[in-house]
Amino acid sequence: MARHRSGRGVVWGALFVALLFGGARSASADVKLAFIDSDRIFAEYEKTREAQAAFNREVQELSRTAQDQKTEIDKMQKQLDQQSPMLSEAKKDQETQALQQKVSDYEAFIQKNWGPGGAISKLNEEYLRPIIDRVHVIVADIGNNEGYQLILDAADGNIVYGDQSLDLTNRVLSRLRDEDSGKVSPTSGTNPGGP
Repeated sequence: MARHRSGRGVVWGALFVALLFGGARSASADVKLAFIDSDRIFAEYEKTREAQAAFNREVQELSRTAQDQKTEIDKMQKQLDQQSPMLSEAKKDQETQALQQKVSDYEAFIQKNWGPGGAISKLNEEYLRPIIDRVHVIVADIGNNEGYQLILDAADGNIVYGDQSLDLTNRVLSRLRDEDSGKVSPTSGTNPGGP
């Protein structure tokens, strides 16, 4: 399971930070910044591992189906190769067409599941989106309640160095776990800052 990042988003984020700092210096020196490391959140958060296991089970099932189709194609090809000298032209053409149809079905199955926008990509999104949304809501809640003007994600490559006192990753992980255990109620609403 992978989180896809847009290189364009990193460039725009870096440009935004540069503009913010340029404007902030002239307007005010009291810009409150922080960052998280979403890669670390995903590595250390238990629900991510559970989502990964469920995702892997579904991918394995699709892989088994693909392997079964490939095995059937190989078997048909071997059988056609062995019987070809004994078959009439009409029967040979019929068997070749059946084989080509199986190959075409297999390639369509692979494209449908592993191709761009395929089932694997949708499964990845389905399993990750709820966690990503929760992280965004928690970060927005911390930002709004504590007066941060900007919270960056170190995993996107926007942060080369950050004072550890600005790192909110442990707080986000702690809040996710507290929400899961019922110690605190989930932050309501959706992320006011977008996806």
